[in-house]
Amino acid sequence: MDKRAYGMSGVVAAAGIGLALVTGPGISAAEPSASDAPGPSSSSPSAGASNADAPSSNTTPLQGSSATGPARDGSGASDTSADSDPATDSEPATDPVTDRDESDDPADPEPEVPSDADGDATGEVPVEPDGDVTEPREPEPTGGADGDHGSDTAVSTPSPAQHQPTPTNATNAPVGGSNSASGTDVETDRPTEPASPSVEIVVIAEPADPSPVSETTTPEVAVIAAPDVPERLSAQPAGIVATLLSTIDATGAPGPVESPSLWAVLAWVRRQLGVATISQTGNQSTTSATTSTAPVTTINVKDYGAVGDGITDDSAAIKAAQAALSSGERLYFPQGNYRFAQQQPAGNAAVLLKGLSNVTVEFAPGARLLMDNLDAAGHGTSHGIRIEGSASHVAIINPTVEWVTRPSARSFGDGISVLGWPSDSPPPAGWTGSTGTVQFVSIVNARVVNAPQTGAVVMGASDVTVTNFTAIGTLADGLHFNANRRVTVDGLVAQNTGDDGLAFVTYYDPTQQWTYGPGDGPFNQAGLGEWNNGGSVASHITVTGGSASGVRVQGGYDITISDVTVTGKDYGIQLNSAKAVGPGDWTSLASRDIHFSDVTIDGAQTGIVLATNNIDGTEASMWWDFGGSSFTDVVIRGSKNWSLAVETPAVTTSKFAGITLRNVYAESLAASGPTVGGNGGILLASLRDSVIDGVRLVADHPSDVIVTGAGAIRGALDVAGLPSANLTIDDLVLEGPGRILVQDIAGVTFGNVSSSGADGSAVVLYRVKDASFENITAYLPGRGTGSGYGVQILQVYDLDIANITVTMDDHVGTSWWAVELGGGNPDQDVAGQGVRIENVTYVSGRDDVDSDIVVQGGPYGPVDWYINAQWRHEGEATPQWRSATYGDTTPL
Repeated sequence: MDKRAYGMSGVVAAAGIGLALVTGPGISAAEPSASDAPGPSSSSPSAGASNADAPSSNTTPLQGSSATGPARDGSGASDTSADSDPATDSEPATDPVTDRDESDDPADPEPEVPSDADGDATGEVPVEPDGDVTEPREPEPTGGADGDHGSDTAVSTPSPAQHQPTPTNATNAPVGGSNSASGTDVETDRPTEPASPSVEIVVIAEPADPSPVSETTTPEVAVIAAPDVPERLSAQPAGIVATLLSTIDATGAPGPVESPSLWAVLAWVRRQLGVATISQTGNQSTTSATTSTAPVTTINVKDYGAVGDGITDDSAAIKAAQAALSSGERLYFPQGNYRFAQQQPAGNAAVLLKGLSNVTVEFAPGARLLMDNLDAAGHGTSHGIRIEGSASHVAIINPTVEWVTRPSARSFGDGISVLGWPSDSPPPAGWTGSTGTVQFVSIVNARVVNAPQTGAVVMGASDVTVTNFTAIGTLADGLHFNANRRVTVDGLVAQNTGDDGLAFVTYYDPTQQWTYGPGDGPFNQAGLGEWNNGGSVASHITVTGGSASGVRVQGGYDITISDVTVTGKDYGIQLNSAKAVGPGDWTSLASRDIHFSDVTIDGAQTGIVLATNNIDGTEASMWWDFGGSSFTDVVIRGSKNWSLAVETPAVTTSKFAGITLRNVYAESLAASGPTVGGNGGILLASLRDSVIDGVRLVADHPSDVIVTGAGAIRGALDVAGLPSANLTIDDLVLEGPGRILVQDIAGVTFGNVSSSGADGSAVVLYRVKDASFENITAYLPGRGTGSGYGVQILQVYDLDIANITVTMDDHVGTSWWAVELGGGNPDQDVAGQGVRIENVTYVSGRDDVDSDIVVQGGPYGPVDWYINAQWRHEGEATPQWRSATYGDTTPL
C-alpha cells in the first residue's frame, strides 16, 4: 500500500485508501454498530376460523376414452379446522393528561392520545355452514394509543378461508378473520453495551510537534492493525473511513469514537487541520482558529457547573450551557453521567437548539444524559434533546440519552426530537412552532433507552442523516419520521420498543397542515409529494421484540428500505393507508414508489401486512393505489397468523393496487409454535393492477394460499359480472397440506401454479372469470382420509388452461378425482362456460383404467367446454397410456 500522505488547505488525503477528511459542516455516515442484547418478547394470538360447505352439483365421471359413463359421486368432505376465539389487542394504559403531543406546553392540559388508524381492530368474515354469507362485521377498535406521533396503526388480520368448495351445496369461502397483537414488557435494566467492531485503519501518525499542516508538510502514515471485522460490518461501504470523516466538520467537533487511542489519533488529525481540539475530559471551553480563520467556540457543560457523577442534579448547569450556545459553536459533554432532574424545563427539553445553525452537540465516549424527571405518576415531562427551526447543519454526535426509571406509561418525551416546517414556503399565519425548515441534520452513534415516547422523532425536516441509532425499551417508536424529505438511515437497532421499530408516516388533510395544534407536529400534507418522506433511504435495520411493526410506511412517497431483520414483533412490515373514523384515528393516503428488499422476518404474528384501513374501494384511487411499490427477496418464518396478508375492509368493493411481490419465501412449521387464524398462510385479497412473481409457502400443517378478488366473499354471484383485477401471477407454490384457492376474481394471467402434499384439494378455482394458466401442477394431493382432488374447477367463465399435471400414488381417502369440473347449481351459476383445457396429464400408482376426471351433467353442468386428457396407472398389471377428449365443443 502506498503510504504517502499529502497536506492541503482544509483537506488530508491518504493515498491508497481513498481517505479524505474534509472540513465542512456536514457529518458523514458511519457504520452501524452491533445491536444490544435482545430482550424478551411475547405475543397474544387471536383469530377466528369458519367452516362452510360447497356448491352442490351433479357430476359425471369420465371413464376410459368415452365422454359418458355411469354417474359417480364426485363430492367430498369439506375441509374443517378448529375455530379459535379472537383475542383483543392490548397496550399499556396511557394517561390523557401526560401522553401528549410535543406541540402542547407541559403546563397545559394534554390532548387525548390518538389510537391506531385502523383502531387495532380485529374482525372476520363469517360464513354460515349452509354457505349463506352473513353480513360482514366491521373491525372493532381495541385500543392502541399512538401518543404524540400516531405512528402505529395496528392491523386487523382476517382468518383463513377454511371452506373447501366441494360440490354439495352453495359455497362461500371465508377470507376474513381476526388477529390481535399484544405488547410486551420491556426490560428495565440497562443492557450491556454492544462491543465496538475492531478494524484495520490508516491514519496520519502524530509528529513530535503537532503543528498545523502546511501546504508542503508530508507526515508519515501509520497502520493500526486489529482483529477481523464481522462480515456484516465489513461489507458496508461506510466503514471506518466514514467514521473518521464524521469526526471532522467545519467546527472541528470531536468524533463519535469509543476507543481512547483512536480519540487521540483523531485529536491530532484535527490539530493538523487547524481545528479546535478538545480533551477527552474537556474541563474548559476552548476557542481557536480554523483554517478558514473563523473562531470556533466550544461550550463545555462542566464550565457551567455540571458535575457528571450521576448523583448531582446537573439540570441548571446543562440549561445554562445550552443558553450560552450560539450558531457556529459546539456544546460538549465530557465523559460522565449527567443527571437531569428538572421537570417541564424551558423549551420542553434538557437541551434545546432553537433557530441555531452550524452547531454540534457532542458527547465524549462514556458520557450519558440521565433523564430523571418523571412526574409522580411516572410520566415523562420533557425531551432529551430538541432541535427547532429554522436551522441548518446541526450535528448530534455520540449522544446517550437514558431515562433512569422506565416510565409507567407512554407519555411525553422523546430521546431526540426535531421540529421543522414541511415546506419550502414560510409557515402560514397562526403557526407558532418552528420558524422555518430544519435541514442538514446529522445524528450519529445515538443511543436512547426507556424514552416515554420515541427514541428519535423527526418532523418537517430536510436532508437528514441518521447513522448507527440504537433505541431500547422506548414506549413508542424506535425511530419515527413524519413529513420530511431526503432522509437517510444507515444502521438502526431497535429492541423491545412499544411501537414500531422504524416508521415513515405522513398524515393527510386537504387544508390543515398540522394535527394537534399550530405549535408542533406531527404534520399533514394535502397530497402525495416530496414532503411525504420523499427521496428517503433506510438500510441495515434490525428490530427485535416489543409491539406493533418492525417497519411501517404510511402515507409515504419514494422510499427505499433494504437489509431489514425483524424478530418477534406483532407485524414484521406494514404498508398501509387509512381513514380516520373515530377519535384518535389517523388519516393517510396510499403510499407510492415504496420499495422493500432483502427482508427477513421471524416469529411475527403476521409477517407482511398490506392494508387499506377503513377504505372500502369506492373512493378515489389516491386511497388504495400504491403504484410502483414492491417487496423483493423476502424470507418469512414462524408467523402465527398470516405470513403475508393483504388486509382490506370486509366488503366486495375493496381494492389494493400497484404492488409487486417478487421472490417471497414463507415457512410455517409446527416447531415454531401454535398458529391461529391464517395458520401461517398467505392471503392475497382485493389486489388490482399488481404482479406476483415467485411466492412460495412451505408448511407442515394446513396453511392455505388464497387469491381472492375482494375482502369479503360474495353471496349469489353472477360470475360474468366480476370486475377485472388485472393481475399477473407466476410461480405461486404451496408445499404442504393446505390448498391453493383462487376465488371470486376476474382478469388474471397465471404462469405456474404448483401444490404438493395437500390433505384434500390441491388447487381450487372457484368463481373465476377471464383467467389463463400456463401450468397447474398437483403432486400427491389427497393425503388425508377424506375426499381428495388434484384440481377443482367450479363455476368458472372464460377459462384457458394450457397444462394440468396431476401425480398420485395409490392412496385414496373416501373419494378421489384428478380433475373436477362442476359446482353448478340453481342458486348461483352453471359449472362453467367457455372452459378450454388443452392438456391434462395424470399419472397414479393405482390399479385402475379410468381417467379420474369428473364433469357435472344436467342443466347446471358446463357449456362450451372441452378437456384433452392422457393418463397412466402404474398399478396396472400392464401400465399403459390412455387418452381422450371430452366436452361439447371441438378444440381448435
